Amino acid sequence: MSYEPKARLRTRYVLTGLLSMLLALSACTPTTTEKPMTGPNNPSDPATVKAQVEELKQALADLHAFKTETQQAIGTQKWVDGGLRNGPCTTPGGEDGVNYIVLSQTPDLVDLEASVNAVKTFWESKGFTTRTETNPRDPGLIRLYADQNGGQLMSYYANIKGSGLEMDTVCIAGDQTAIYKELHPENFGLPSKPSPSATGK
Repeated sequence: MSYEPKARLRTRYVLTGLLSMLLALSACTPTTTEKPMTGPNNPSDPATVKAQVEELKQALADLHAFKTETQQAIGTQKWVDGGLRNGPCTTPGGEDGVNYIVLSQTPDLVDLEASVNAVKTFWESKGFTTRTETNPRDPGLIRLYADQNGGQLMSYYANIKGSGLEMDTVCIAGDQTAIYKELHPENFGLPSKPSPSATGK
């Protein structure tokens, strides 16, 4: 006759009871399946995405106007836009989104300190917080950085070979892939959107 301590038997009874309880509860719990979100509350809803793309385009137009004002504050240099790209960003509310980044440069010489002070004064008048960085190892370079609520970042650098601006638009909340598909369908194997001039009357 095998002998088993009472404590071990008690433990076995408790575990068996718990297991039976869990099985009974799981049998009573109704199964639920999540339905995919549809309609305007869905961040990938076509109408929502189109509205977000229009917001992004307006943000880019606003940025170009702001860039022009900044360049005019510096002087009469001839500027060339060297790049335009999209990037992921985060809104002040912590939402994922998309913005545009614009790079503009001029080879025309500028007065380093005067141009940085002009940009600093202009940006601060528009509500930006600025900071200036210099490097003792590169005395011919001054960088000015600025940021503002809305995820908008700016930088201006001036050196003995010219100067440049890198500017972000405000961050537009939305699904990055869905926005990119609407902006650049050809990159996803989709037909390109017809330009306004190509549409029939």
